[in-house]
Amino acid sequence: MRTSIPLLSLLLAGSLAAPAPAATAAPALTGLDVSSSNRRAPVPGLHDWSKAGYRGNGVLPRNNDVNPSASCQITAAELASQFTVRPNDAADDTAGLQAAIDTIRTSCSPSASYSKLSLITLPAGELKVSKELHVDADHLIIRGAGATATKIVYTPDATTRYDSLTQDGSDWDEDGMAFGQGKGGWLWPGRGLFRVQSRGVHTSYASDHSRAPENRKDLFEGTVNVHWKAGAKVSAAAKAGDRTIRVASVANIKAGSLVNVRAANSVEFYEQQFATGTPHPLLNMHMRQQIFTVTSVSGTTVTLDKPLEFDVPVNSTSDGSPAIDGTVYDSKVSPLVDPVLGVGFENFTFTQAMPGLNQADSVNNYGNMSPADQMHGIVFKWAANSWVRGIRAEMTGSHPIVTEEAKNLQIVDNVLDGSWNKGKGGNGYFRGSRVWDSLYAGNTSRNLRHFTFQWSASGNVVVGNDFDSDLNLHGGWERNNLFELNTVRVPYAHRSGNCRANCGEEGGGGPDDSNWFPIWWGAGKKAVKWSGATGPRNVFFNNDMTKQLSTGGAFSPFYADRQRVYQFGWNGSAYKHLDVSGTAIADWAKNEQRDYTGGHGVDVSKSDSARSLFLRTVPPAFTAGASTTIPVSTAAELKSALANAQPGDVVSLAPGTYRGSFVTSRPGTPSNPITLTGPSTAVLINDGPSGTAPPCPVPTAGWDSGYGLWLYNAPYWTIKGITVAESKKGIILDNSHHVTIDGVTVRTTDEEGVHFRRSSADGVIKNSTITDAGVVTKAYGEGVYIGSANSNWKCHGNSGGVDRSDRVSVLGNRIGPNVSAEHIDVKEGTQGGLISGNTFAGTGISGANSADSWVDVKGFDYRIENNTGTFASPGTFKNGYETHNPSTTPSFANGCGNVWRGNKSDLGGVGEYGVYVSSTSKCKGNPNVVHASNTVTRAKKGLTNVPVTP
Repeated sequence: MRTSIPLLSLLLAGSLAAPAPAATAAPALTGLDVSSSNRRAPVPGLHDWSKAGYRGNGVLPRNNDVNPSASCQITAAELASQFTVRPNDAADDTAGLQAAIDTIRTSCSPSASYSKLSLITLPAGELKVSKELHVDADHLIIRGAGATATKIVYTPDATTRYDSLTQDGSDWDEDGMAFGQGKGGWLWPGRGLFRVQSRGVHTSYASDHSRAPENRKDLFEGTVNVHWKAGAKVSAAAKAGDRTIRVASVANIKAGSLVNVRAANSVEFYEQQFATGTPHPLLNMHMRQQIFTVTSVSGTTVTLDKPLEFDVPVNSTSDGSPAIDGTVYDSKVSPLVDPVLGVGFENFTFTQAMPGLNQADSVNNYGNMSPADQMHGIVFKWAANSWVRGIRAEMTGSHPIVTEEAKNLQIVDNVLDGSWNKGKGGNGYFRGSRVWDSLYAGNTSRNLRHFTFQWSASGNVVVGNDFDSDLNLHGGWERNNLFELNTVRVPYAHRSGNCRANCGEEGGGGPDDSNWFPIWWGAGKKAVKWSGATGPRNVFFNNDMTKQLSTGGAFSPFYADRQRVYQFGWNGSAYKHLDVSGTAIADWAKNEQRDYTGGHGVDVSKSDSARSLFLRTVPPAFTAGASTTIPVSTAAELKSALANAQPGDVVSLAPGTYRGSFVTSRPGTPSNPITLTGPSTAVLINDGPSGTAPPCPVPTAGWDSGYGLWLYNAPYWTIKGITVAESKKGIILDNSHHVTIDGVTVRTTDEEGVHFRRSSADGVIKNSTITDAGVVTKAYGEGVYIGSANSNWKCHGNSGGVDRSDRVSVLGNRIGPNVSAEHIDVKEGTQGGLISGNTFAGTGISGANSADSWVDVKGFDYRIENNTGTFASPGTFKNGYETHNPSTTPSFANGCGNVWRGNKSDLGGVGEYGVYVSSTSKCKGNPNVVHASNTVTRAKKGLTNVPVTP
C-alpha cells in the first residue's frame, strides 16, 4: 500500500505536503441551468444522472403553473382576514397556517396537478409557530415575500418538544417515546417545522391514534405507508439490472404508482461490507432500498421504470446465509400508499428560537445544546417531485433539510446556517437519507456538522454548492451519487472533538481525536453501528476541496486533479471496500489521506475534459484560471469590485446590507460575461439621491443618482439572486445590452423597479420578484420598464435618436402587489420582446399618469403569452393589457403587431377587458392578435374589444 506522497492527484499528504496559500471560498453557483436541455448524455461507464431533480427534468414551476382560481391561491391578505395569520404581532400563527394548508388539501389538491399548483403566499414580517406544520396537500407552493422579508420563528411548545430522552439526557430516546403499539422511532427522522408527509393512519392503528394524547398522535400518522403494513413480500429473487420483480400480492401496487423495493440484509451481504466480527449486532432490516415508478403489473410481476441497482433476495437466508438472530426477514416491494407530491417552499427565512441559548456558543460545537429541541426545519418523508429554493435557515434545532424515503427532490439556491444540536445521535446535518434521483445545487451551508448521503441514497447530484463541512457518505449502502463543482473548505475547528456537551456520533459512542476531511466514507466495521458500509460508485469530480490541519494554518488541497473521475467503493468492475494492503479499513478516521487507487477501493481509470459530468455548460467562474471570484462583504468592497471587474469575473456578495451608490461601466464579453451574485439576503440600498444632477443621467462625480444598482455602458452582465431595495430606482441598465437579471428581488423603490433603458437590447429578467414600486412617485412606479417615452429620447435615444431597448424578455417573474404604475411598460420604438409566464398582482395600481393596467404595450411585435394576472382592491384598474399608438420621429408601428396567447386574466369585477386594443386602423398592415387561448374572469366587458383569433 503506497503512502499518499507519490499520488499527486488524489488525497493531500497532510503534514508532509508543501504549504499552500490560504484558500478563498468560491461562492455557490446559484441560478445554475439544471434543466434537461442543459444536461449531458450519460457518460459511458458511469451512472445515468440525467433524470435527477424535480420531475426528472429540473425545471421548477413557473408562475404560469399556478392554478389561476382565486380559491386555490391564499394571499397574504387572505391569511390575515380568513385565517388570522398576521405578521409582527404576539399571536401564535400555527393554527391559522395549518388551517390554510388543510383548506388547500381539501378543496384544491384533489384536482391539482404539476401545471395547476396551489399557492399560499406568506406576508412580509415575522410569523410565530409553535407546532409542526403538516404539509400533506399535494401540488402546493408555500412562498414568502423574500428571504429578507418573511421570517418564521419556530418555538416548539411542550407537546412538540421531546419528552423522552436517553438516560444520560444527551439525546432524544425514540424507543422510550411510546404509546399503545407505537414508539418514537416511527417518527424518524423526527419532528420539524414543516413535515411533508401523509397523515394517513392505517386501520390497525386507528384506535391507538384516537386515544393517544396530543404529543403521541403523530406516532401513528403516515402508517398507511409503512413497509410492514403496505409491503408485499418478494416471491422470487431478482438481480441488479432486472426491471421486473415478482411479489406475493399486488394489492395496492398499480401502474404509475411509487414503490420502494427493499432487499433484506443477510450475513453474506454484511460480509461483503467487512462489517462482521464486531461487537455491533447485525440487524434484520432493509439496508438496500430504492423508490421506483411502476410501469406495469401483470399477474404478480411488477415492472419498474428503470433497472434495479442491487440484488433482491427473497429473504435474509435465501442466498445461503444463516438467519440473523435466528429470524428470517423478508424482502418487500412496498407501495407508497399516500405519497405527497409537488410541494415547494420558496423565498422565506425560518429559525428555531432558543431564548436561553447563545448562538455564538454553537459555532464549531459538535454537541447537543438542547436535546429536547432537536427539531428539524423541512422534513420530506414518503414524498416526491418537491423542491426548496430561495430559503434561508438560521439556527434550526437539528437538520435544516432532511429526507426519509423521497424521490426527485430539488434543493437549490438556499442558505443554511447553524444548528443548536450537532452532536450525539447524529444531529445538525444537511441530510439526504433514503433519497433518490434528487438534485442539490447552488446551496450555501455554514456551521452544520455534515452534508450527508446515507441509508441507500442513490442517483443524486450535488453540484455547485459552497460548504464549510464535509461531503459525508455516512453509511447504509449509499451509491451512484455525484459530487461536482462544489467548494468544500473545511477548517481545523470542524472536528468531532470540538464539543462542549452531549458529544458523540450517530449510533452512540463519543468523539474521537481525528479531523474531518472534505470527504468522509463509511467503513463497514464502524458504520455497522448504525447501518452498514458505504456502497459502490460514489463519484467526485472537479470539486474545489481544501482542509486546514492546524489553527491558523494554510488550507491545502484534498485532491488536485480536477479532470480525474474518482469512484469510491469501486475496483473498475465491482464493489470494493476501501483497504490498506488488502485489509479493509475499520474506520475512515485516521485513514483519510491514504492512497486507495490501484485496486484498493477508489477507481481513477476515467478522466473527463469537461467541467461537468452532469451539465453541458456551466458558468466560467468555476474554470481554474479563466476568471476571478471577488468576494465582497462591505459596501466599499462592492464599489471597488464594480469599478474594476474584468470579463469572466464573479463578484460574490456575502449576506448583509450594502448602503451606497453602486454603479459600473465595466463591460463583459459574449464568452465571458461578468457576474454579480449573492443570496437574497445580500441587500443593496441607496439612500440618495444627492448632489447636482447632470442634464441627462450619466455617472458624474459628486452626484448620487439614488439608483440601487446602475449598469452604464456595461453589456454582458449577469445579476443573480441579490435584493435591491429602498432606493429611488431599483436596477437601471443604460446602453447595457445582453444583461441577464435572474432570481433577484426588487422592492420598496421610490420610482420604477427595473429599467432597460438607452438601447439596452437583448436583455432578460427572469424568475424575479418586484413589489412596492413607486412608493414616493406613483406615476413612475413601473415594475419593469422597457425603453423610454419619446419625450426622453433626447437623453436616452442613443441609436439613431431612439431608445432601441429591443428584444427584451420578461420571463417567469412575480410582479406586484403595490406596483403603483404598470407592471410592465413597453415603450414606443422598441420591438420583438417576449413577456411570458409572469404573475401580475394588481393590488395597488394607482391610476396616476394613466397607469391602470398590468401591461401597456406601445412597442411592436411583442409576444405576450402564458401570463397570469389578478386584480383586487385597493387600486385603479381598467384593463388587463392595453395598447397605445404614439406618433414618433422617426416613425414606427408603435402599438401594433403584438400577439396575446394563453394568458389568464382575473379582472376582479373592476376591469373592462382582458386585452384592450386602442386602435385597429393604425395597425391595418400589422394588426394586433388576441388568440382564443386567452381567458378572462370577472370582466365588466369581456376578453377583448377586437375579434378573437382561434
